[in-house]
Amino acid sequence: MKVTVRDLEVFKSLDVNVIIAYLQKNGWHEHSRIYDNKGAIWVKKNDAGDVFDIGLPLTREFADYPARMGDAIKTLEVSENSSQLEILSDLITSLDNTEIQGFVVKVDREDGAEIAKVVMMGFVVNKLRKIYLEIEEIDCNLALKAYQERIPVTCTGDLLKVGGYFAMKNLHDFALMAEEAKKDESA
Repeated sequence: MKVTVRDLEVFKSLDVNVIIAYLQKNGWHEHSRIYDNKGAIWVKKNDAGDVFDIGLPLTREFADYPARMGDAIKTLEVSENSSQLEILSDLITSLDNTEIQGFVVKVDREDGAEIAKVVMMGFVVNKLRKIYLEIEEIDCNLALKAYQERIPVTCTGDLLKVGGYFAMKNLHDFALMAEEAKKDESA
């Protein structure tokens, strides 16, 4: 089953420099510049001799930037025979105000510290990833309980790719999934 991504906010978050690096790494070549160097046409010929092209905006000033990024992902899906989710998982460097669900795999809190460092495993664009969080003392007991009892957690914040891992900044709404279900039942 192939999933078509339609969330313009996801496409809006894509960094054109990351896409250019991806294209170069995967055998695409810049063919020409358009719109006074504010856009570029990238081309690739596959093993079967088919030629593919992508019109890539080089600036976010275009109102249709997210739509053009969506078109680029659709072309990559066809030309590389990969799912849009697989491609996006390589391209996403940040997602603002995103809810993540997963399992706490590590809690590190030094004696007397008001902040705990937590590692969780969660899905980011359909791919299991390590996510690093810093949580305040008030949520530390929840993180420890989640870790010890293998209870899934949910949290919301700004997801940033840092090297080969993700970090959650501006974290809020850290909760145990079991407690969320209990709240829903009592409402």
